[in-house]
Amino acid sequence: MSDEPPLRRLDQIVGELLAPLLNARPAPGGFRLAGWDVEQGVCVVLVRGDEWVLVEFENRDDARDCYTRTSRFNVCARHQFDPEKPLSALAHRAVGQLVEMVRRREGALPMVPRPAPTRGSEVREVRVERALVQQGPGHYYLNPYVGCMIGCEFCYVADRADLSRELEGRAKLPWGRYVDVKVNLPEVLAREVATLPPGLVRMSPIVTDPYQPLEKKYRITRRCLEALVDTGFTPGVLTRAARIQEDAALLGRFRRVLVGLSIPTDDDEVRQHFEPGGDPIEERFAALEACQRAGCVTVAVVQPVLPMDPERLAARLAPLVRAVRIDRMYDGDRVRHLYDAAGRLDAATEEFYQQTAGALRAALEARGVCIDPLDDLQTLMQ
Repeated sequence: MSDEPPLRRLDQIVGELLAPLLNARPAPGGFRLAGWDVEQGVCVVLVRGDEWVLVEFENRDDARDCYTRTSRFNVCARHQFDPEKPLSALAHRAVGQLVEMVRRREGALPMVPRPAPTRGSEVREVRVERALVQQGPGHYYLNPYVGCMIGCEFCYVADRADLSRELEGRAKLPWGRYVDVKVNLPEVLAREVATLPPGLVRMSPIVTDPYQPLEKKYRITRRCLEALVDTGFTPGVLTRAARIQEDAALLGRFRRVLVGLSIPTDDDEVRQHFEPGGDPIEERFAALEACQRAGCVTVAVVQPVLPMDPERLAARLAPLVRAVRIDRMYDGDRVRHLYDAAGRLDAATEEFYQQTAGALRAALEARGVCIDPLDDLQTLMQ
């Protein structure tokens, strides 16, 4: 019997759901399929000319607003890099055709009862057949792992990531207690970059953190970076882990590279309440500085905005970064107990967010730092 890790079945399961789209020539409404992903629900990117549309299928929840619903899914649809921009009539038509296709086929999705967990956490080694997912023109993303043992309780991807586990018939485990390690991803990536047009490759802590603790053992992220050196591809690595500084010299070998650290507060006591599995704030500043010295373009993500001294955080960040993203806590009612435990229920309000984010923005702009959504990282690499 082979000791080789199993091939992950999720691509096959969702591939059968999307088969008419994957095989469509031409695609619905004049749009073509640019990419698809299965790691945070089912995500499909459609493109026609310069209109890139992201369509996301999540577990059905009638209490949540969405574009439309099927029997199984909430469906969200928006422009990939400009969520506020209205979709064109042709885009609405293409999304409608995609949704109707899913409605017709979703009944064939496996409905295997989920097994009870046999342990409190799970690390599973898997093989995959795809690496890069096209996100936009000259934009790809890459997830070295699925799941994240940093396990921030406020992470909004938890339910969507669990949908993917459900489709594959995996036991339900709390967010932060499971990771799939894509052991063959660097080799798959090396094959793909030999044939795909070069572009920006985003590795970011949404469905996983590329430098979570398991990276120390597996080095999947490092090996992926090694596969990208001298290929013309540009890494954009976002993390909340200070371990990235161990790869500062490797990152410095790229002609262009972007590194971002998540720093949601300047107060490490606050960080311990909200990110108990995350690295101390001072270590994150040190990692930013190390990557900046190595020649990386460096940015910071202040999301969610936690209790802080905005002037002090701005003063620490300004010498180290080219740009900062500032954003709120999403689905805050779900993690209100974190604010309560920290003695800062006042910070769970919209008023706190508006005042604190506004003060931080003003303090950063006064120091010449760009406030950027960091959705299109290409603009920062010029």
